[in-house]
Amino acid sequence: MSTLLKVLYGLAILGLGALISIYLVSIAVSHDSHLEEESSEIPLFPDYVSQLNTYYDNYDNQSSHFHVNKERYFLPMEDQENCLTCHSLWPHKADVRTRAFNNQHSRYMSCMVCHLDEQPGRPITMEWYDFGVDNSITRQGPYGVGRDDDGTLKGEDNYISKIVPVVVDGDIRTRIYTTYNTLAYVKFREDVMAGDDSQKDKLRKETEALLSKEPATCGWCHSESSTFPWEMLKFKGDRLDEMQHSAVVGMVEKYESFYFPPVFE
Repeated sequence: MSTLLKVLYGLAILGLGALISIYLVSIAVSHDSHLEEESSEIPLFPDYVSQLNTYYDNYDNQSSHFHVNKERYFLPMEDQENCLTCHSLWPHKADVRTRAFNNQHSRYMSCMVCHLDEQPGRPITMEWYDFGVDNSITRQGPYGVGRDDDGTLKGEDNYISKIVPVVVDGDIRTRIYTTYNTLAYVKFREDVMAGDDSQKDKLRKETEALLSKEPATCGWCHSESSTFPWEMLKFKGDRLDEMQHSAVVGMVEKYESFYFPPVFE
């Protein structure tokens, strides 16, 4: 009798497992179809800034965020870089080891800082640019370039200012930064949405004329021997030392795999 009960119990467990599996598969299929419906509604040229603001206006999304979610200071979409015509706000996806580190740089520097093709006879320097925004945030100074006496970063809330490349020709200084609302790109996007993408190759060739074939590596900036103008950008003391001897650079360049330590309550 006990053997029969064991067999019946086993069959019951198998049946229950099958029902659970069917239920989970149905949820997954439903979720995937929901995502497909959502993806079909994504516009051709999404307004990433509005999407982020809408997302974080939801209290549940704020509460579930891993980091402390302070008030946001995204540049409006029209002041973002023209690169967003073809790329997303966080475009680095290929290398799963470094993509998060690379993408976070877009918050405080132009894409061209890492992707600019340096040419002989064209002196390039870097500067903080606040896009004409004048408020209590930008007046704190550039984004997180120093530390207070208690060790906290100064100006860490300034998500508006960005480091941009500047071509120096005698007394003439020209920023290399083309905004999203530049007329040529506005017209291109309007034409594409109207079904005409005939200017795509031409505009892309013009846009990428200053791009290097390979982006700068982490060590190009974050090393003691780097020519990156840290001091000119107002980095000094402990913060300068952190930038020139970044542990993250060693982690991503020297190791194939790395793990963050667990957080214990």
